[in-house]
Amino acid sequence: MDPQQPTARSLQTRINNDITQLLQRFENIMAAATVENTSHTATAIETYQLDVESTALIRAAEDILALTRTMKETWLFGKLDTLGEDERDVKRREKLEQDVAVVKEAIEKGSVLKLEK
Repeated sequence: MDPQQPTARSLQTRINNDITQLLQRFENIMAAATVENTSHTATAIETYQLDVESTALIRAAEDILALTRTMKETWLFGKLDTLGEDERDVKRREKLEQDVAVVKEAIEKGSVLKLEK
């Protein structure tokens, strides 16, 4: 695999990190918005905090959009193995292919009974 191509595992990690960031920023905004304080200093601090958190929330959303673009490009143009067959899947697929070959051979030899209406 090309070293520039992301793996399924790295994409999954990035998805989890981006979602965590998005949720954390939203929670921070909600926590700051519910504080009831009438002092001008506290209000200014809360306003600044909301500004910072909303900017970070927008950045987290942009990261998710960039991730979806990367995933689309990788699936369309890359060789991302999202199926990741393990040994059991390989054996199952091979057995299925053998069964198909046996049925095909039986049909070709005419040893399968034909039902007539």
